[in-house]
Amino acid sequence: MPPQTPPQRNEIVEWYQSIPPITKAIFTISVAATVAPALGLIEPYYLVLSWNALSKLQLWRLVTCFFVNRLGLAFAMNLFFMYRYSTQLETEVFGGRTADYIYYHLVTGVLQLAAARFLNLFVLSDGFLLSVAYLWSQHYREVPVTFMFGIQFKAKYLPWVLVAYDFLVNGAMPTPSLVGIGASHIYYYLTTTYPSQGGRRYLQTPTFLQRMFPPSVQQGGFTTGGGMWPGRQQQQQQQTRQNTNLFGGHAWGRGQRLGS
Repeated sequence: MPPQTPPQRNEIVEWYQSIPPITKAIFTISVAATVAPALGLIEPYYLVLSWNALSKLQLWRLVTCFFVNRLGLAFAMNLFFMYRYSTQLETEVFGGRTADYIYYHLVTGVLQLAAARFLNLFVLSDGFLLSVAYLWSQHYREVPVTFMFGIQFKAKYLPWVLVAYDFLVNGAMPTPSLVGIGASHIYYYLTTTYPSQGGRRYLQTPTFLQRMFPPSVQQGGFTTGGGMWPGRQQQQQQQTRQNTNLFGGHAWGRGQRLGS
């Protein structure tokens, strides 16, 4: 009997399957909401936020407005940016607490939608991106980040560098990005900053989400407020080991964000 040839590995498939579930969903919806209009499969108008359309029960717009972009190099760079930092949040900051990570996106999403109603915003993909960047920067404040031309700064300044870069490139205030930062700051303050000062933790992940996605115990963390938060010592060890830039191992510039 001839020896059997082992099945050929597909590295792209293996990489996609290795993405944690919430980040995988974000990645997949972002690609679908961007590629489908580019191929003419759907009009971009049907994906953006429209309150008149919502009154006609086109409720999917409440989700798709966070993911629609224009197809291009800038989209690819932003997608990798989202993948990298969302993966780190999901596997380290929210490690074992899928329900809490989902709840984070629900809270910040609702806050951004509320702001969009008053600011006449139709596409919130920039805000979604900056909300992830802000939360990552708060949990890894001292990690060195390399920006364009080798400029280095601490991670806590990352969201503001991105906003400043957007403003310089486009000549307009990136309102959706500021809304995303504001929403993420409210979540971080109410779940981390204020409770650490002795205050009450007002944002608790709903029980039905915890039942759907029960927490799993991970080493190095401690339970608080119904969830597993990484131990401070573990975070400090991670921060001292890491030296990162915006797009992985290369000191690339962020690129112009799409839709601006």
